[in-house]
Amino acid sequence: MTRTVSFTALEEAIFHLDLEFTPMNIQGEIVTTEPIDLDRLREATATACLTHPFARARRQPTHELASSYMWEIPDAVETDPVSVATLDGTDMASLRAEFYGNRFDLTAAPPFRLLVVRGDGEAGGDRLCCCVDHVAADGVGALRILRSICQAYRGETPDGPPIDFETSRQVMDDLRPESLGERLDRLGEAAGQLPKSVDPPARIAGEGATDEDGWGFVHRRLDAELTDRLVNGRPEEVSVNDVLLAALHLGIDRWNATHGESTETISLLMPVNLRPREWFYDVVGMYTLFVSISTEADDRKTSQSAIAAVVEQTQRLKQRDRAAAFQAALDMIPPGLPVGLKRQLPNLLHGAGSRLLDTAVLSNLGRIPGAAPRLHEDDPGRLWLSPPCRQPIGVAIAAATVEGNVYLGFRHDREQFDQEAAASFADLYVEQLESAVA
Repeated sequence: MTRTVSFTALEEAIFHLDLEFTPMNIQGEIVTTEPIDLDRLREATATACLTHPFARARRQPTHELASSYMWEIPDAVETDPVSVATLDGTDMASLRAEFYGNRFDLTAAPPFRLLVVRGDGEAGGDRLCCCVDHVAADGVGALRILRSICQAYRGETPDGPPIDFETSRQVMDDLRPESLGERLDRLGEAAGQLPKSVDPPARIAGEGATDEDGWGFVHRRLDAELTDRLVNGRPEEVSVNDVLLAALHLGIDRWNATHGESTETISLLMPVNLRPREWFYDVVGMYTLFVSISTEADDRKTSQSAIAAVVEQTQRLKQRDRAAAFQAALDMIPPGLPVGLKRQLPNLLHGAGSRLLDTAVLSNLGRIPGAAPRLHEDDPGRLWLSPPCRQPIGVAIAAATVEGNVYLGFRHDREQFDQEAAASFADLYVEQLESAVA
């Protein structure tokens, strides 16, 4: 039996952005210490899909006069998402650009794909790349898919969702304000973006840019000493996320200064996981809304002043209420409007509308409970994730802390950096983290 469920307003908005601009997807990667058995991986992937309904979701074909898109959740997995490649004559950067750069056809299930790169692991092992469509899942959802595949591959039963599917789908609806006063407050938060159209935030100076489509990727793992200072050496009122945000504000400021570009307002898009605490790192789906954290030039004179400016904003925002301002803006779209018309809304972000967009993206998944995803017990457990980006937001970073290690995944538009410049930017960010917790 195939279940159907309508898109949420958020899923619909991301789907339209995906159609209009570069593909919206989540990157996830791990490495192995021995070759991956493809048949075993395919079986494990099917098991994970059967465990998580949205890991096998597909979009119903939709007429442009329909008022909503619909998901279908089939009982079985109908498409093999696994492919394999080697590095013979091809570099990893090119493989990644093609693998993550191809748009999903959401009418075919499942909404993710896997790539086994032979020999790019450790000690003769492979690399497993996982690309998850952002319409169907956020970073937590992508990680949940990857972890369940690894559990099944090792012969374990994947952890199932701790909540039934229908109840989990109600979470985003529960964000809607019940009173007129709440609705006006949230619309006021959404309207706070409008000044950017007059005084847009700074853009990161490009270096080595090309006219090639797609992204490049850089990975960094913080050393043990810096990780300890970041996780355990902060003042009580300052979170790890506050330091990560402040360091990126400072890094962009210093990067632009060395490239002869001034910076006034820097604005970082910060995804907020709206899952309830009892299933904060579970359930495949799109449960993330967005807030902006800004600093001015005076805020960035020192690491401590930048942290203070960030903390002032993060402490006064109630995550569910503030992030729900984005939901309130989506709710302004008249009910019953045909999807053919709603599909034109991303056109507002062309030209002058791009001035509303932030400087960069920083997605912190936080301290992830349990072990890092591994296909084999002896695998190193390194976890690389990154969110999507598109110009004029040329850089997007994901941070994840797992098993006491902090991993940073950098994604950059090829129109922003070449690979060497991206590596330099990543190193500068790590330097700013070191200064912030010195």
